[in-house]
Amino acid sequence: MLVCGLLLLASCRPTTERLSEALKPAQEQFAPDKRIAVFRVFPEWHGNLLVVRGEVDNPAAKAEALRLLRVNTTAEIADSIIVLPDPDLGQRHFGIVTVSVGNVRTKPDHPEELSTQVLMGMIVKVLKKQRGWLYVQSEDRYLGWLESESVVLVEQDGIDTWRSAPKVIVSDYFGMVRTRPASGSLPVTDVVAGVLMKRGKKQKGWQKVMLPDGREGFIEQGRVEDYELWKRSRRFDGENIERVSKMFLGVPYLWGGTSAKGFDCSGYTKTVFRLNGVELNRDANQQALMGEEVPITAEFDTFKKGDLLFFGRKASSEKPERIWHVAISLGGREFIHCSGRVRINSLDASAPHFDSNRLNTLVRARRLVGLSYVPEVG
Repeated sequence: MLVCGLLLLASCRPTTERLSEALKPAQEQFAPDKRIAVFRVFPEWHGNLLVVRGEVDNPAAKAEALRLLRVNTTAEIADSIIVLPDPDLGQRHFGIVTVSVGNVRTKPDHPEELSTQVLMGMIVKVLKKQRGWLYVQSEDRYLGWLESESVVLVEQDGIDTWRSAPKVIVSDYFGMVRTRPASGSLPVTDVVAGVLMKRGKKQKGWQKVMLPDGREGFIEQGRVEDYELWKRSRRFDGENIERVSKMFLGVPYLWGGTSAKGFDCSGYTKTVFRLNGVELNRDANQQALMGEEVPITAEFDTFKKGDLLFFGRKASSEKPERIWHVAISLGGREFIHCSGRVRINSLDASAPHFDSNRLNTLVRARRLVGLSYVPEVG
């Protein structure tokens, strides 16, 4: 083994580029998809001292990163890696969404890209705080920045209390919680399909509700259902997926949208499946890994209602497969998706609503309906 002399130390120590390369196996092990896991580790030389900064969301990831660095250098290492949640948060590293639709962005600022949305009553894990923003992980493990005023921060017992409380779910397209059980009273908040609120007493066609931050109000009884009864009543089949999917016809496309206020393609499929009791992954290429493969035939006769259809670029010897769009099959050649707006199109060239672009970019199909295990909501 080559031992460096004092004068040669700087020239024979590993570069930061080499050390960063040495960390890649740990990143692949603990955070192969940066959308749902955190591994940001940066080694820097400060004289003869190797300072390692960054953040991970798993103590084992930190231990493995330091082990790999020690394999590649005998220098002293100063460990400045933070394991999230940030200790500065104390025990309040959970949040419950308090607005109808919380916008999660790629960076902590309003002009930044919308990456996903979370609905009132959903639980997020809070990983760190920066100014008026929280870095959160939603129930589907997706990461991003949420405005701090969109959630109420709680400890673990607050989450346990919320989960055990009797709740209602909004089952209608839109709704309004009002200060009194009367249509002309002032609003407390708007709500959308999928929102969760604590359940109070019924009063002459109105349901009293309590929001996660303690606000109270009334919503028309026909717009909500008892959450536990709703979960037990879900029948995950093609007919119900079709019924819910058509409920949103005409809703406009919104990059990052997962609510009735606007969808992107995978946000739409995710919402439709969630309202049928099944939790999909967030993005189209993540959803393409779920369920079982459905063969694609020339007649498309293998497609059943509720199958997910994926579009993009097929794998070739030069390039890997790339998925960039998802739709829900209505059986055979018909499908429903969010492209510009929620709409129905066809793979049949003779149909008036034929979509040649989707026909030419159909890559694969996946089925979750009928499987013995599907990831359930809540």
